[in-house]
Amino acid sequence: MARPETPLPEDAPQPLLELAQGLRDLKAASQLSYQAMGERARLSPASLSRAASGRQVPTEEALFAFLKACAVPADEFDAWRERWRDATVASQLAPKPWSIDNQIAHLAMSGRLRELHSAAGSPTVRMISERSGIPRSTVHRVLTAHMGTRHRTPPSPDHTLGVASALLGFLRPSKYMRNGPFADVHNIVRHTHPVRRGAHRPPEGGVRRALATAQAKPPPTEAPAETVLLSFAERASVLEHRITSGELQADEEVVRLLADLRKIVGARPGSAIDSSPAAPGTPLREGGITA
Repeated sequence: MARPETPLPEDAPQPLLELAQGLRDLKAASQLSYQAMGERARLSPASLSRAASGRQVPTEEALFAFLKACAVPADEFDAWRERWRDATVASQLAPKPWSIDNQIAHLAMSGRLRELHSAAGSPTVRMISERSGIPRSTVHRVLTAHMGTRHRTPPSPDHTLGVASALLGFLRPSKYMRNGPFADVHNIVRHTHPVRRGAHRPPEGGVRRALATAQAKPPPTEAPAETVLLSFAERASVLEHRITSGELQADEEVVRLLADLRKIVGARPGSAIDSSPAAPGTPLREGGITA
């Protein structure tokens, strides 16, 4: 009976743990012991066991020997090579334990941001800069940090998170919430940087000018009380003239109300309205009745 696998270390970088668990799953599916795998792959059982230990990244030779021993199709080797490279970068960046700073650095250095950039529709550096507030040169550095990782240091955490947040904003929430393909990126970003959502491009041309013009115009204000009162008094003056000329019939109460209104307007500061009835259509203004 084969000896059970030792538990994976809890403090190892997550990409390394995922690689080790994947190799263990291949071994379990093949139902082979490390001894039998070593005979197939012509590699020592100890080397194969270390490859799936999760304590160190296996050599590329050990990885492919493991895959061949488990009869993994050759067309799947590239995907396994990417997982191996991801684990290698994580181990270089993150000595134990695997902290949040290590995760942010790994996000920039593993090429995960490039995958996110492609899924977001490959927005330009300028668009990302405008949304994140990060200079274009810095955005470019963050997006290309994974290239030549042995000779580069990770970008600052704030810049990495800012670019990641801006890129997430180009996606539908289903792409990064729960089981979405970029849920891991969102989990790193959400506690420190809000996802910056919005259209891919800012308003341009006529739309932008129209928005600027609308914002520049002062809000509409109500007409001054003096203007409203004078306008009403003008109509009352015409009505009073039609009553006195016999065109309209009205009781004494209505006539008295119209006369009181003319007195009120005439008593306001700056108003000097003639007490005589105005002719129909005669404009009434603050300086009196025009001739």
